[in-house]
Amino acid sequence: MIFTQDRSNEESMFQLDAGVYIIYNRVLSPTGQRLAMTFNGTGEPITVAPLDTSSANQHWVIENYGYDRRRATTLQHVRPQTDQELEAGWGESIVVLPVGNYVWGITKDGSAYAIKDGDKQISWSIHSAIQGSNVVPVQDATGEKQRWIFHKVDTVLPS
Repeated sequence: MIFTQDRSNEESMFQLDAGVYIIYNRVLSPTGQRLAMTFNGTGEPITVAPLDTSSANQHWVIENYGYDRRRATTLQHVRPQTDQELEAGWGESIVVLPVGNYVWGITKDGSAYAIKDGDKQISWSIHSAIQGSNVVPVQDATGEKQRWIFHKVDTVLPS
């Protein structure tokens, strides 16, 4: 991989800026609730739960790793704000693991963002838009359940 800190302005339009975010799925629950990614502990899958701006377990730090020119993507770490020694990795589900250079490409995809592995083959998704659903890796999928809204912590949520 060829990494650099540089990226063009055009590419920057589609990349997510580093920061602290609440990340919620584009698909609402059957009762109309926004479902946010929720940290459940080391080695545990990330799940979705009704968005709660006061829940530290729903605050995620996005940190830049480097720009991969070959893939035209800035790779980024996704870490729970409550424990910066952990980050999102994957297995059967997207799980929170000790820091190990797990990085993701987060790019604007229409009205939301897609979170994909560095090869852009695996996307973060949910099978069902219900509380407690695991965030899971899926291959070659492009539906609404693979779209995520990144909302900066400490800013007003849109209606």
